[in-house]
Amino acid sequence: MLNSTYQRFLAMRPSVRSLVFLYWIYALSGSMLGVFTQIFLYQKFTSISLNVLATMASYTGIMIGFCVPGFLASIWRLNIKHGFMWSFAVMGASIFYLLHITDISHAYLAMFLWGMGQGIFWLTVNTFELTETIDNERDYYSSVLNAGNQILSLVGPALAALLIWISGNVLGLGTYTLLFTIAPAIFLLGFFCFSDIRDYRPESLHWADVVHYFTDRQNQFAQIYTMGTGFQHILGTTVPALAILSILGSALRIGIYNTFFAVFSAICILVVAQYRTPANRITIYGVTTIGVVASILWFGYALDFAALIIYTVVGSILKPLLNISSHVIDLGAMEIGRRESDFYATMLLRDLLLWFWRCVGGSAFLMLISILGVKENSISVGLYLLAGAFLLTYFGAFFFLKSRTTVASPA
Repeated sequence: MLNSTYQRFLAMRPSVRSLVFLYWIYALSGSMLGVFTQIFLYQKFTSISLNVLATMASYTGIMIGFCVPGFLASIWRLNIKHGFMWSFAVMGASIFYLLHITDISHAYLAMFLWGMGQGIFWLTVNTFELTETIDNERDYYSSVLNAGNQILSLVGPALAALLIWISGNVLGLGTYTLLFTIAPAIFLLGFFCFSDIRDYRPESLHWADVVHYFTDRQNQFAQIYTMGTGFQHILGTTVPALAILSILGSALRIGIYNTFFAVFSAICILVVAQYRTPANRITIYGVTTIGVVASILWFGYALDFAALIIYTVVGSILKPLLNISSHVIDLGAMEIGRRESDFYATMLLRDLLLWFWRCVGGSAFLMLISILGVKENSISVGLYLLAGAFLLTYFGAFFFLKSRTTVASPA
């Protein structure tokens, strides 16, 4: 199995392999930083509300980094390929800045800049995913991405835990100093992957593209999926990290704990990758959604170490499989252009709507926090809402894929 997977990987076009490597570089740094930025902010300011607001600032940065450069590139016919370099530079600088924040306003700015760098990265990588891959090969492409991500999710937390321990216990520099200094430097590896990526200069956008986005039936179904995805992102970034912190108690313990639960999902992804097709895409998505939702609901109800183990084991095996389907559906939802092979306007508009729903979800959770008051109650309700967001995303995906099949049938 491993040999056939490797041979199939080598058969990919050089530009597609470069996309995979760039994605893995981003994933390695993200696996080292993602949960620990949330823990860093909570330990510094001890406020769930601040974590939610800082995450909303980050997602606002993603929207700005995605939509503003994307729009300007369409007006001035700029080369999207340069976005990889700029995204890595902005993300690296923002994390180094986060290490030195002294008050809440600087925390918001650092998270905004980190999000902005991510937005530029996603603008760039989504553009080339849509130009370099076709629907029939995206299940395998996404399987390769996510299998690598799972291996990196083993390496990332382990390396982060080691850096946290050395920084705090050996060198006495502070818990996060080495992590927030070394993790951004990983982005420099991306400079070895740019040469095989082709230039791309987008066409100009038109008002008719906006009208098409809101009136096309497929896009309308895709917007339900986008709504659920937005809720899922804002809640999934903040709530599980704080729940795990409340149970395990320290960043070092979380890094060690996360290290033990990654390799199983990588193996599972590679096995399923041999059998994934567009025909069974929604079936796999549905089964994995049910399993993930059940584990989240139990975690929210019990909120203890045993429930954390169940949540982690189920998530380690099923959530990456769900992410593969989500990634492929995301690409499909972005390429419904007004003209054939015209995805760019839809891609930008989708990200703008995604930001809107992230902010709506975050604002709703902030209101619940102010009503509930007690931290444990807020975390439990946040997990229940996250489970609901997964279900909403699945139903949106189901009706979206069904609408695509209906449109394609007459041909």
